[in-house]
Amino acid sequence: MKASIGFSVLVALFLGINAFGQKKILGPDVYNSWNRIGDVQLSQDGKYAAYSIKPYRGDGVLFVMNLETGKKDSISRGYEPKFDGTSAFLLFKIHPGFDTLRQVELNKVNKEKWPKDSLGVWIFEKDSLMKFADLKEFKLAENGSVFAYLSTKNEWPKAYLSKKEEKKEKKLEAKKGKMKTDGKLLTILDPISKHKKHFKNVTQFELSKDGNYVSFVQQEKFKKDSLRLNIYDFSKKELWTDKKRVVEYAGFNFSGKSVQLLGMATVDTATNKRWSLFMINPATKEFKQLIDTSKLFVNNEVLSNNFKPYLNNNDSDVFFGLADKPDKPFKDSLLESEKSKVDLWHWKDDRMQPQQLTELKRDQTRTNLAVYHLNTGEAISLGNDSLNLVFSSKLNQEVMLASCDDQYRFETWNYPNPENYYLVHVKDGKIVPLRDMLSSRPSLSQNGKQFVFWNDVAENYYLMNVDSHEEHCITCGWKGNLFEDKNGMIYDNLPQGIIGWGPDDKNVLIQSDKDILSYDIQSKSFRAIANILQKTEIDTNYNYVLINLNSDSVRYYPESTILTRFDKTSKMMDVYRMKGQFNTANFELISGSNHNYFNFTKAKKGTRILFNRSSNSDYPDLFSTTKPGAEIAQISHANPQQSQYNWSTVELIKWTSYSGIPLEGLIYKPENFDVNQEYPLLIYYYEMYSDDIHNHYAPRPTASIVFPTEYASAGYIVFIPNIRYVAGHPANSAYDCILSGTDAVLKAYSNIDPKRMGLQGQSWGGYQTAQLITMTDRFAAAMAGAPVGNMFSAYGGIRWGSGYSRQFQYEHSQSRIGKTIWEAPELYVENSPLFGLPKVKTPLLMMHNDEDGAVPWYQGIELYTGLRRLQKPVWLLNYNGDDHNLMKPANRMDLSIRMRQFFDYYLLNKSEPLWLKEGIPALDKGKKYKYELTE
Repeated sequence: MKASIGFSVLVALFLGINAFGQKKILGPDVYNSWNRIGDVQLSQDGKYAAYSIKPYRGDGVLFVMNLETGKKDSISRGYEPKFDGTSAFLLFKIHPGFDTLRQVELNKVNKEKWPKDSLGVWIFEKDSLMKFADLKEFKLAENGSVFAYLSTKNEWPKAYLSKKEEKKEKKLEAKKGKMKTDGKLLTILDPISKHKKHFKNVTQFELSKDGNYVSFVQQEKFKKDSLRLNIYDFSKKELWTDKKRVVEYAGFNFSGKSVQLLGMATVDTATNKRWSLFMINPATKEFKQLIDTSKLFVNNEVLSNNFKPYLNNNDSDVFFGLADKPDKPFKDSLLESEKSKVDLWHWKDDRMQPQQLTELKRDQTRTNLAVYHLNTGEAISLGNDSLNLVFSSKLNQEVMLASCDDQYRFETWNYPNPENYYLVHVKDGKIVPLRDMLSSRPSLSQNGKQFVFWNDVAENYYLMNVDSHEEHCITCGWKGNLFEDKNGMIYDNLPQGIIGWGPDDKNVLIQSDKDILSYDIQSKSFRAIANILQKTEIDTNYNYVLINLNSDSVRYYPESTILTRFDKTSKMMDVYRMKGQFNTANFELISGSNHNYFNFTKAKKGTRILFNRSSNSDYPDLFSTTKPGAEIAQISHANPQQSQYNWSTVELIKWTSYSGIPLEGLIYKPENFDVNQEYPLLIYYYEMYSDDIHNHYAPRPTASIVFPTEYASAGYIVFIPNIRYVAGHPANSAYDCILSGTDAVLKAYSNIDPKRMGLQGQSWGGYQTAQLITMTDRFAAAMAGAPVGNMFSAYGGIRWGSGYSRQFQYEHSQSRIGKTIWEAPELYVENSPLFGLPKVKTPLLMMHNDEDGAVPWYQGIELYTGLRRLQKPVWLLNYNGDDHNLMKPANRMDLSIRMRQFFDYYLLNKSEPLWLKEGIPALDKGKKYKYELTE
């Protein structure tokens, strides 16, 4: 059997279940055609919106809409749109086509010869489209109408050169010989003024924000390799060339109020290069070398090319990076076969070897921040290998916040890991201690004068005056809850967090469970800013979120801030725009409904905003409005075909657990639910899901879990319960909540067949699945993704994705044991599925992949070998080279098929697929998928 037959057979099987005259059932056969929205952009003036609609497999369409007139245009295969700074046109890439690229890959064509993207330019006033083939990359001026793009070729456009210029070029080639270059053709264009310029042999380029200047490097190889730095003045149509001999350039950046070009250069041909830092005024062409290659900083550091230099907006300071001086090239006299390859795990390492190896590239390219003061010519190192500085290119920072976790890093079993915090003065590099051993991230005001931190002992926020170091509590009078919901995890109370700072740092914004606090620095008082929307001060069941719509500012300004309010009782969400200042703010309702609102975008000039809105039945399409009370217009219609399919409905269910805990959950039913028809029940869980009632589950291949809408469409009732945990007893907690919830659902729906119930969970949910089938035989089938089977061996394991020890998870975090294996081995036995395997009566399908970066895959193997030894029905899917949640599309499709067939067989009484009955021998791997159903 050919490898492709399985998928075509499966599509036919799923198409076959759709009866004539009825709505169609969702299944793997619809995945590839279901659309998703992406690439959302809003022009600076708010007049135009762009977005793409892409199927899971195939070619997408780029849409451009005039939001004032409603006129909409489309470009087949367009993607990654960008509006110019004057809102006059749209740039975008044009994909060669899914089928085209698939065919060349099937034909095993060299990837360098594959068809390339094109560049599209849509000019609004003329309603015209320009296309440029063979695109490598493009860049657009942030505030102007100039863009530049690099071609994949290095040829002049047809008829671009005059005959005289062609003759001159050929004469030069005859004199110097055939030139070689890695460069390509650069085109600079303003489609409004129609000014265009081309340059060959270009390897890198950069645009100033206003588009007036374009810097680029040309490479020409004759007998020697030659690089030339150029600056093209677009407004004056003048070219300037730096004729210095340079081997390599790096870090080009136009920045500063006066617009200066910063860059780095080296004349070294060796692997370990020494760099110089320079600045060029593109208007006057004045060249300044700020730091040369001989400069050696403290701790034997030199300039690093891994940090792009930046001039602040005051034109006073240039920030750049430092790294350890490169070692002299190592002369290796050994063959590869003569070298040992070993990792030494030393018991005194502050980071274990797996973590070091995972972070190796970061360590190799790590830079420490430094500053060059233009007024004094002094260069100062601001940090060291132990300090992590908070640097923002949006601020003119005179001081910076820095943290250090050196003395706590060794204790990887702790959570959270504290850090010490410092203030670093940009002027002289002076480091001033602020606070030690903070477990929650603090915040420094943007003017560097106020420091807000969480006091772990007092369990309140404190504000410190940076100059005097005087501090006082700013939340001690608040009666509400500042803590995050630990849900049975075992660590000191942590706050929900600091949101940010208001205008001029006059107030700091703090998240609370039922409100948002605005603390006024001058009056030393706080206000619950959403209190005006509530009937009482803190006894309502609302959650509030502030959203900063100004992407150019780290501060929150009321006029560009959105407030969302979620009612945890009714599950309704409201969206407000702020009016007035934070400590006196009122709110104007933009919209409110039983939906989820997210991905807010505001026009830089004007009041227009875009956002997505979703519910269980409504795809998260794109909507637009201008102000409170104005019309809310739906812009996109991504999946009109949804009306042809049997969708799901969702409702909230409440019950009390066996131990007396009030709980909520979600019930998904088929749209065509019939009280006279009997249904199977499929239960999915993780921790808390009831507030996600407005999630939209569009059909798509799964990375690990069941999607409730697809299964409800196929005739299942899907139940997602909340789980509340008791420290030390996560297994019993899951049993208490899930089984009591199951009883509540069975009581509410007498037409559910209690003999056809299944369980499914991934990761922590996978563990709970494996554990539950050792505690009850009520379920006819179970699927566990990436489950922990043995908490003893898992406790001592590694999270291979990060290299961290897993011990902290059991002592403090999600696994919720609260003690070590030596302090309470009985808890590890109680909560390990492995020890209950002889009691299992439920068939178990597992997925655990050999590149799982979170849960070591030997955990799944321990469960498999145990159940196999006990002759219990068990199957283990290992997707080679894939992660904790599947990343490869083909693997996602395969899992979706097998998981659906597994549950259909056990819960819907469908025919058994061949793979479930016979397995797939290694000899047939990649040749036979065995999706076919037995008779």
